[in-house]
Formats: sequence, structure tokens, C-alpha cells
Amino acid sequence: MMKKIISIVLLLSLCLSFTSCGKSEPKKISCEDIIEAYEDAGYEVEFHNHDDPIYYDLNQSCHIKITDPDDPEDKYLYVTRYFTDKDAKAASKENKFNPVLWMFFSIFGEHRWLNTGYYGDLTYETFDTKMLKPLKELTK
Repeated sequence: MMKKIISIVLLLSLCLSFTSCGKSEPKKISCEDIIEAYEDAGYEVEFHNHDDPIYYDLNQSCHIKITDPDDPEDKYLYVTRYFTDKDAKAASKENKFNPVLWMFFSIFGEHRWLNTGYYGDLTYETFDTKMLKPLKELTK
């Protein structure tokens, strides 16, 4: 009888340990943290705080444009903060790379992002994955 009780307790504790391993919450990163990380890495940064109510319809609270001073025409990154994680995820999905759309829009002069993603309430879009390094360091 005692073996059955111990077996049940061990089985329950094992099941509880599996359910407790959920996805951790993303670390909160401020726009100022992003600006500082990229300026320290030698990039040029333009920051737009969206206090204007016109941006509320876009659910954006701030927008950051980061450019490589050695090649500002081709190497740039956009980071946008949204009011919620859900808004960021939806925006990232909307901007996600699609090879058919990329080819179509490239012909007509509008490039689509090759590298998109989100982290919590932030989204990013760039053509150059090397530019993501400071952001990735912040998310660790």
C-alpha cells in the first residue's frame, strides 16, 4: 500500500513539474535601452516618440530607425514598440517575408523585409541580420 502511495505522489510531482515549465515572459526593454545599445555600437539612430494621437490608431508608442553610417542606403533597421504584445505579433506577421510578394514588389520598386520578428511588444524589420546583434544582446 505504501508503495502505491509513493508511486502516486511521485507521478503527481512529475506531472506538476512538466506543467510548470511554461514560456517565460519577455524582458521589458525600453526604447532608450535600444537607442543606447545601437549608439554605443556605432549606429546612427532616429527616434520618434508617438505622443500624437494619430499613432494610437496604429497601436504604436514609439518608432526607431537605425542606420549603418557606412552604408545608410542599404543597411538599416526599424524597431517599433506597440502598446501590447498582441499588436506587435500581428504587425510582425503582416510584415513577414514572403518570396512571391518580395519578387512582385521588388519589380515595382518597393522592397519587402527579409528579416522580421517580434520580441514582446517590439517588432523589427531589416535586410541585414548583422544589424540585429545589439537588439539580440538586449533580449538575453
